[in-house]
Amino acid sequence: MRLVVLGLIFFLAVPSVHAQLTEGDGHVFVKYSYGGVDSARYHNYSVSGEYFVNPYIGLNYNFDLMFRNDNIRQFHSSVGALAGPPLILIGVISAASNSSNTDNSQFNLGALGALLGVLILIAPDGVSFHIPVSYKWDISPYANVLGIDYVRNKNTNHNTFKYAMSFGCKTTYLTYSHFTLNAFVETRKVATMGWSFGGGFGIGYAIGQGEETEDFVPLEGAGL
Repeated sequence: MRLVVLGLIFFLAVPSVHAQLTEGDGHVFVKYSYGGVDSARYHNYSVSGEYFVNPYIGLNYNFDLMFRNDNIRQFHSSVGALAGPPLILIGVISAASNSSNTDNSQFNLGALGALLGVLILIAPDGVSFHIPVSYKWDISPYANVLGIDYVRNKNTNHNTFKYAMSFGCKTTYLTYSHFTLNAFVETRKVATMGWSFGGGFGIGYAIGQGEETEDFVPLEGAGL
């Protein structure tokens, strides 16, 4: 609670500063993290992305592969990435099979199912809140609550899907070539498993960045 209050105070103290990262369309990056869950340790490899709704809010998309030293493997994605494609396929097949029939209601239901699948597919894993620190640097707490993990237990040869969520905070620095460097700490929870705690780092690229607005003026151009 204390961290939340301090974050809000800091956020209100710098309302006129926009980190350039969120001036673009989005951000894609790869990351690595290390931590513990229950009595095990894990290595986690991720491909992630953000779509910026405005300078302060981003929608998160994550695809993670976790290797635990207790012979459990976990693949993480958003619920939409799992449920969307089957709905699209069923809707397209249904619409195509009924397109030659006179029953337009069945065709419309198929098209509606495909549209619903697309909407679910693009649903994010969660949301991030960007707090600008300087022109090239921001801090962003995040909450991912629409995730699902495919869990493979190699000890019992049992595979299952489980609901998953994560909460954390990352800091991102944007270079002048639009590449990014970030570091983060987070906690994860997968249904029937304990909370995991870890941290890591990543490298990425900011998409849709405009021209730099902080121009360097040489001495001769300044008339000195």
